[in-house]
Amino acid sequence: MCHSNDIAGIDDYNTTENDNHICELDYEFNETHIIIEANGFPNHDLESGPGCCASAQDHVWMIPLEPTNDTGCDPTEGSEGCSMAPERGPIAFAVNGVSIYGPEDGPGGDAVAGQEGKYEEDRQHVWLGICHGHSGPGGDYHYHADANCVHWHADEAADETWRDYNIDSSRQVSEHSPIVGFAFDGYPIYGFVGWGEDGETREMTSSYRLKDGETGYNGIEDYEFISGMGDLDACNGQWGTTPEFPNGTYHYHTTWVNGEGDLGFPYFLLCYRGVAETSNADAGQGGGDGGGDDPDCSGHGETWGPGIGPPPDGCGGGPPGGQGQSSESGLIAIPWFKSPPDSGAVVLSLLTLAVVTGSRFESSPIITESASSTSARDRAGIAL
Repeated sequence: MCHSNDIAGIDDYNTTENDNHICELDYEFNETHIIIEANGFPNHDLESGPGCCASAQDHVWMIPLEPTNDTGCDPTEGSEGCSMAPERGPIAFAVNGVSIYGPEDGPGGDAVAGQEGKYEEDRQHVWLGICHGHSGPGGDYHYHADANCVHWHADEAADETWRDYNIDSSRQVSEHSPIVGFAFDGYPIYGFVGWGEDGETREMTSSYRLKDGETGYNGIEDYEFISGMGDLDACNGQWGTTPEFPNGTYHYHTTWVNGEGDLGFPYFLLCYRGVAETSNADAGQGGGDGGGDDPDCSGHGETWGPGIGPPPDGCGGGPPGGQGQSSESGLIAIPWFKSPPDSGAVVLSLLTLAVVTGSRFESSPIITESASSTSARDRAGIAL
């Protein structure tokens, strides 16, 4: 989605120079998974926040081509029996390859609640920048909420910059929101707006609220799930139709409000409806200085890597000493390594990239024509 040669370099507004960062993302697939390599820079200008500064990462994300429900999980009743998303670190990834984190920040509070003035964070200076993102240890830029800015673009003719992005622009209920990311179980994460049980377009609401007397200072434990209070279940998702899945699929939503009009904790997701690819929790931590003995990262392209499998623990997404970036020239390359299978998940991935590309960047004819790519093109309404 970052593949136009016309893209200006990405700037971190917390530095004094124009950083000219480059958003890079590659993907390929095998018989069971799609594998995404990304350097962690978004397709928009950013604010690193107190954890300045964002740096290139070695993200390797793997999601199943065909998500499988966790049979022990019934999120309509609660999160018991479901695999919980990690409290810290990546829980999903955005369509630009950037990490999506859960609600908790480093000190353990709800980062969004603190940002919105629900409590005063006195343990560590924390604030969220553009699109509710910031950088953490190791320079890993990530979102704690929203991420809908991946589909927004500044109107340069009106002298807009990325600081003019407003979350309310993504909450308009005129149409169903596009996909902003994917959970580690392979199910898509849509923006704020979806279709209710009556088929009407509406902003989706969370079914979590603060416990009596709590503020979010203690993070996740300050919240309780009230079934039916909002539109979504305990994982912050629902089964239903979407523009890409007219026959229905499980999917998550970003949320800004709950069913009572208060903050929409957990903002992305809190548990996984499907069977999650657990290697992502480690593979998304590349780029930082882990300390200790260096892991054995040999075997890239032979025993691990795109199309083979995730990296060993402690290794990033590329060969030892590298940043896991595309070998193609330019700002981004998203090549096909073979014709894609006729899989709804792969079509969905292509569609997402196409829609995001159309929102700001020029699309590039680099994807091989096939039944799946034609379907994606027709649904998106733009040529890939």
